[in-house]
Amino acid sequence: MTAQQPRDSAQGTDHPRAVRHAALFAAVRIALGLYWLYEQHWKLPPDFGLHDPRGLMYAFQQSIRYPTVALYGGFLQHVVVPHFHLFGWLVAITEVAIGTSLVLGALTRAGALLGVLQAVNLLIAQGATPEGPWVYVVLLAANLFVLVTPSNRRFSVDRRLALKLGAPSRRTLLTQVLRLATW
Repeated sequence: MTAQQPRDSAQGTDHPRAVRHAALFAAVRIALGLYWLYEQHWKLPPDFGLHDPRGLMYAFQQSIRYPTVALYGGFLQHVVVPHFHLFGWLVAITEVAIGTSLVLGALTRAGALLGVLQAVNLLIAQGATPEGPWVYVVLLAANLFVLVTPSNRRFSVDRRLALKLGAPSRRTLLTQVLRLATW
């Protein structure tokens, strides 16, 4: 490394390779967020695709018919389906929150963790259906990737927050929690 090449460090990631990696990680994060948002098209409120032959109720019925875990199939049949609209709202709010968090890079770690949990939920619910588990395995892997990589170092709200929260005068419990969720 010559004196003219900047170091690739946590504070100064101006090295061209670090910039490329950060941009690639951000692109994966944004694409994953867009996927979460796109997947809302077949389960939109207010009916969440109740009467659509491939809507959210169909997905629940497939999970009941082909249970990956029998206990979970029973939960869907006896709790979720009778309260379909409540769970429709929960699914919609959760997945929109995940997608928005990842696209904006705002509270990225929290959004990716929620994405991991939702992907596990989908894998358990849909893993034995004719559709198969692979799309959910890939979704889980992608969310884990975003969770464990610095995908919020460029093109993100988190980067802006990190600069503000990093000031020594702002060391409160709330800023520490926000720093953990954003960086």
